[in-house]
Amino acid sequence: MSRKLALKRLTASDLTFFKWHFRNRPAGNQKAFNLDTRIIADTLYPELGKPSTQRTPVYLLAVHLFGPGLVQPYTLARKILKQQKNWRLNGEQIDNPDDDPERYNILAPGDFALFEFSGNDRPEAVKINFVASGIPADSGIHRELARRYPSGSMWVLQETSVADVLTAASPPPGHPLYSWIESDALEDAALGGATGAATINSRSAGRGISPEDFIRSRQAAEQTGVTGENLLNAYLDYEHSQSRISEFEWTASINAVAPFDFRVTTTPGDTRVIDAKSTSGTFTNPLHLSLGEVYRAVHGPELYDIYRLYEVTEETAKMRIARDIGPKLRGILDQLSALPSGVTADGISVRPAFLDFDTDEIILASSYGEDTD
Repeated sequence: MSRKLALKRLTASDLTFFKWHFRNRPAGNQKAFNLDTRIIADTLYPELGKPSTQRTPVYLLAVHLFGPGLVQPYTLARKILKQQKNWRLNGEQIDNPDDDPERYNILAPGDFALFEFSGNDRPEAVKINFVASGIPADSGIHRELARRYPSGSMWVLQETSVADVLTAASPPPGHPLYSWIESDALEDAALGGATGAATINSRSAGRGISPEDFIRSRQAAEQTGVTGENLLNAYLDYEHSQSRISEFEWTASINAVAPFDFRVTTTPGDTRVIDAKSTSGTFTNPLHLSLGEVYRAVHGPELYDIYRLYEVTEETAKMRIARDIGPKLRGILDQLSALPSGVTADGISVRPAFLDFDTDEIILASSYGEDTD
């Protein structure tokens, strides 16, 4: 799903949101971060730009602060509100944590804050990663950000932009920004993948991710699965309207524990079952199959196909198909069946290259076929 990322260059008045800066480096009475309306309302959250019944629209949100440097995250509650024409991250001033009483003192005008907002129609939470030029662990990232964004105050970011900055800057292991480019690994770990969990731990000096981030990743992975099934349902409905399939059933919509998602009858009268495997990442991300799915694929009675949906967004996805995967999985199921008594494997992770996927790429959309004869 599309991530809501932004970069802000901090000003002296932004820094007065921190209690220490307000007292020791006064720069007015703002006590908030200014958020560019073009970014927060016009681009990331268009709903915020619509007329509101509130005289002063206010949205409470959880704020997770990372950095500067390699420090542990710090969580608090604040609010986003609109004051006249400006949006601000506001609320009680931010104090240094009790266990790190000078954490934010080193921040200076010209330092950076990277934002990741959560929430569909309005912000519900935000991760903020501060990057300070005065901290060695941040200095390379700071130079690279300053080089790429020499003018302006706030920008929308793509995940690839963060990855490019980290590649160029090579910060030390454990830098919290690494977690911003681990979306594929996070998705894999959230779905139970050992490879994703190992990747996260190896790149974050064993610190892993917080329970809150893990829960958000799991929820995002589940939502991607739901979105993928909706897009595939629209595609099959269109194929049915074109008489390329005679009938289909969205089985998972009526049985959440079914070992497949759809049952399809083709025009020659052959019935097959389909398992939709969706990812917001690339085609090559691991597939996760439950033991029940593996067993059904091997033993039938219907032929079992995998429809791989990738680069899934709210409106579109790409798709490739692996047909009749049972023979490929028979040997694996035999090995799983040979485990000692009392031991059962719940599922497996499979790289798509292991299965025989068609090379054809099908583009799906929520409005699939509306403009097609």
